[in-house]
Amino acid sequence: MYFWQKLKMMRKLSVVFFICFLVLGFAQSVSLYNPANNVPYPSEQYFCSGEQFNLKVDAVATSTGDYAITKDFASSFPLGAGSTEITFPATGSNKFSYSFPIGFSFSFYGKTYSRVVAGSNGRLVFTNDPQLESLKDLNTYTDRTFSGIAGYNTLSVLASTDYNKVFKNNPNQELNLAQIFFGYTDLVPKSVNSGVTYLYKNVSVGGVNALLVSFQNMIRTNGTGSISSTSYESYILLLQDGRIIINVNNKSENSYRAILGIQNDDATKFKVPTHSSAGSDYNNGFWKSEGVAWIFTPNQNLTPRFKWYQNATLLGESSNTLSNFSPSDNDILKVEVNYLDSSGNQVGSTVTDSVTFKMLSKPPVTLTQPSCSTAVLTTPSIPGIQYEWFQSGNTTVLSTINTLTASANGNYFVRIKSPNSSCFVDSDPVPVSVGGNFPNFNNAPKYICKTDGATTTSVNLYDYYPANPANYTVTFQENGVNVPDPTNFPINANTTRTVGIIANSVTTSSCSFTTTFDIVFASLPQNNSELIANKLCFGADNYILNDFQNQFFSGKNYQYSYSLDGGSTFQNLTSVNPQTNNPILVKIKHPDFSCETVVKLKFDFHPKILINPITPFPAHCYSSTEYFDLNITKAELEYAPNIKATFFKDAAFSDQITNLNYRGSGTVYIKIENTDTGCFVATTINLTIYPKPALIKSSPEIKFPKACGTTIYDLTSQVSDYIGVWTGYSEIRYFDGNGNQLTNAAQWQNYNSQISGTNPYMILVYNQTNNLECSDKINFDLKLLVKPAATISQILICSELSYSLQNFKDKVIANSSNYTFTDLSGNPLPANFDLSVLPLTVNFLMKDNGNGCLSDPQSVRFIQGGASVLLSTETNYSLCDDDFDGKTSFNLDSKKSDFTTDPTAIFEYFKDAGLTQTITSTYSNEVAFNQTVYARITLPGFCPVVVKIHLIVNTPSKSSTILPKYFICYGETLTIDAGTENVKWEWNTGENSQTIQITKSGNYSVKLTNANGCFYTHDFIVSDENQPKIEVINQTNDSIEVIANGGEKPYQYWFNGLSQSSNILLNPTASSYVIQVESATGCFGEPKTIYFIKINNAFTPNSDGINDYWTIENLDKMDNISLMITDRYGNKVFESQNKNSLVWDGSHHGRSLPTSTYWYSATWFDPVTQKNEQRQGWILLKNRN
Repeated sequence: MYFWQKLKMMRKLSVVFFICFLVLGFAQSVSLYNPANNVPYPSEQYFCSGEQFNLKVDAVATSTGDYAITKDFASSFPLGAGSTEITFPATGSNKFSYSFPIGFSFSFYGKTYSRVVAGSNGRLVFTNDPQLESLKDLNTYTDRTFSGIAGYNTLSVLASTDYNKVFKNNPNQELNLAQIFFGYTDLVPKSVNSGVTYLYKNVSVGGVNALLVSFQNMIRTNGTGSISSTSYESYILLLQDGRIIINVNNKSENSYRAILGIQNDDATKFKVPTHSSAGSDYNNGFWKSEGVAWIFTPNQNLTPRFKWYQNATLLGESSNTLSNFSPSDNDILKVEVNYLDSSGNQVGSTVTDSVTFKMLSKPPVTLTQPSCSTAVLTTPSIPGIQYEWFQSGNTTVLSTINTLTASANGNYFVRIKSPNSSCFVDSDPVPVSVGGNFPNFNNAPKYICKTDGATTTSVNLYDYYPANPANYTVTFQENGVNVPDPTNFPINANTTRTVGIIANSVTTSSCSFTTTFDIVFASLPQNNSELIANKLCFGADNYILNDFQNQFFSGKNYQYSYSLDGGSTFQNLTSVNPQTNNPILVKIKHPDFSCETVVKLKFDFHPKILINPITPFPAHCYSSTEYFDLNITKAELEYAPNIKATFFKDAAFSDQITNLNYRGSGTVYIKIENTDTGCFVATTINLTIYPKPALIKSSPEIKFPKACGTTIYDLTSQVSDYIGVWTGYSEIRYFDGNGNQLTNAAQWQNYNSQISGTNPYMILVYNQTNNLECSDKINFDLKLLVKPAATISQILICSELSYSLQNFKDKVIANSSNYTFTDLSGNPLPANFDLSVLPLTVNFLMKDNGNGCLSDPQSVRFIQGGASVLLSTETNYSLCDDDFDGKTSFNLDSKKSDFTTDPTAIFEYFKDAGLTQTITSTYSNEVAFNQTVYARITLPGFCPVVVKIHLIVNTPSKSSTILPKYFICYGETLTIDAGTENVKWEWNTGENSQTIQITKSGNYSVKLTNANGCFYTHDFIVSDENQPKIEVINQTNDSIEVIANGGEKPYQYWFNGLSQSSNILLNPTASSYVIQVESATGCFGEPKTIYFIKINNAFTPNSDGINDYWTIENLDKMDNISLMITDRYGNKVFESQNKNSLVWDGSHHGRSLPTSTYWYSATWFDPVTQKNEQRQGWILLKNRN
């Protein structure tokens, strides 16, 4: 029965699991089972004649395995910060947290979870894989993103298995993870921004248990250094009824990609809300938060439809149950199931299950007799069939497999039966006759179960194989050694002993029976006994049940189930919360036979570790030397010798602070450990180092005296004027001009610059620890409040009879509009002063309107002045004009010395005699050729005098004889006459005479200067356009063709002095030709010379004066020449690019070469024909001696 019991158990468990899975998630498979006991039918079901069956299919109304999405106001839910920190293992980004409890069984995409892990980039991940507890391992796993940042990562949208690729060193390896995304992107970790917080707590939503997870101050980075300027928050609720609520708040930027949604563990299903803004996409697109809570609710809306078939014949049943089915042998019963949605549409494929029915027939039995004492009976092995062997007349089952070893005489038969049916078929009896009269023995293991905790027991081996001295003797052995006392065979708890049986027949000579069997002794603790787990740390909320198994039953292959409800139900658990479940019941079972007990597992806790109050450190400004002395905190926390405080930079306690003269800032994580128990608690201390504030201005602080004309200042200043709003520590320290600190307010509020110096300063200190590395020095700029004073004491009067007040003000002080004038009594001065009687004294006061300072009494006298004494009262000013319009620019200041040598004289220039139209000293006359202007000259202490300047403009004299253009033929000489209008001639040819001779075309000019010294440049052209110009000469050995252009046609063509009307000379005989073209008007163009290249093919360099050298005739008249001669082997014997060295004497390196044929190669450019030429050939060198 053992095999079929195991098979039944496995099939039953699979059905229960399948039904649970189908309710929670859409599964496209079905199974047929017996509704009476929920046992699945096998693929082949054996039956007896007339037997009927009831069958049921496990398809029920179920969900799609997906979620419906709705939205609501965020205020409808208890969204806010959690209270317990989610612990991450270390500093840095892209990491997973330690797992933390959900607080209830949470169903997500058809699977149930009790713990969850957070990813630092904004997701929750779920798995029942043991690796959940290992995700915190930074060396193995990473919270990898796929946000499409160029040069950093790729882009993936849901659904995608990319989000299961969490292995750090193998980016393609996957771990199935169900996931919830809430603004998932590349986020700045807490180690970079201490404002980032990860928290959770259990809450209730409308009476439903829920887990709240909060991520606050989420800030996006692009992975390459850029960080977002704004942060956002995310709140997630997991409800016990399966709902998920996600709220992302204050995500105001849509310049980067992020995900809001869910995905199942194999990435075959996902859900993402639809954003209300066009172009925005929650599925790793660009979006801003909408201020709503998104609700994901599991769907339950599929209905199954059934069809039953018997050997492909449709039966009338349409429900999920087929009753009283009477099969025939080899009948195939099949059920088809389709799932329909609420509209009647089929979802997914048709799913089926089938059972083949086979009728049981009488089994045959074969008999063999391997020894005198035993006979072996065998029936064919049929899969799925149970076997029971009996001795006729005895109900004891001798074997449950398809063979039986019989050791006693009698008739035997086998009964075969189907495990899911009550019918059976027996074989015919088979007689067995053996010698020795031994009893039948079933050598299956013998089990002993005790639930009293016994460590040993003893058994009587004769209880398993009885003694019968009349028929046989029996001996028991272990490991080949006889058992000394079979009636008291000891066995230790939880061990297995193998015992051998040796029976020798008394009645039959030399006939024996031998076999072995196992004795298994399982000793379990006494029922309801109490076991106490190793002490836990105070407040521990997660106990791994494997620790209990290892503590009490290490190495035992027991089965364990746990009850949290006092024994009402037992379940398979991996961990419990010892705070809420203490004690729990543990059912312990032996895996191979019925032996179990129930014990209490109790938890005990070490004493609570105290956290003493910590004295906070004052914040300080950053410096290169200042630190926080954590030794002070360590001394406060270590209240006993066994209490040890250790400081870390991260909540995972992986980055220890070893130097307690700590120069860091932010949150310091403190592990307070009881070194006796290993338990610890954690606390934190926040250390603030603020940066030195930036100056919003650095200019000196301007201060004015307390009164006009004094040097007493109030230096009191405000820090905010230099650094703006500042919440950190600040103070001002004042120093005098000699660097001495002013220690009391009276010193800086009544600072005398005449006594203490004109360069005081202040130090802005931002650190209350007196570390002046964090400070700024600001100088004071002490301004003077000067009383105004008149700049003159008298005013010179020439012919005026009155003087306006405004002129008086302007004379007395610069920028007079900035002052108020009164008499000594404070009354306004008169608008005009009467100057009929001189001298006249005016007494007055001036008030500076800018600083309010009032002058001391001022006095200015009007006195009679005399005329300025000059060298002359008029002068002539002559200049030449270069554009013949009679106007030019005059520098009037250049004539000052004609009137006075006094450098202090003031000159004012006017266009008119009435001095009403002022002009500048640089003036262009407005009347052509002659104009008079006026100057008013004032010498210091004298009245002004008006003088005249006569402006005279002279013009150059144009030549009346030079033509704009002249024509010249080749060989002609032109005479150019500049005329007699000027007295000086400067030709661009370098000549200085009135006439010049010109033989070439070109652009010419002459500078002509007349008797007044005025000059201009006269340009003219000498043109060769009447000349025929040779453009192309085409040359062959048989003809010379000339192509010319310009001048009047028809042309005459001259070849070496002989003319012809044709432009082609046939059969040329000379080695060179001078070619010239003559126009119809007799105008010749410039001649050109062409050369014929003549090459001799032999010479005799024997110094007889005849053909001693080889050269190419006329080659030296060409350009870009290259000449090379080689022997018949290709060795170079002569080379030249010099047109003056083109003669070869038949030698190489000074040695005469032998008679032979040599090869030449010559290239050149013909400057006349404008062509590149090349010749190659042979040379016969013959030495006659």
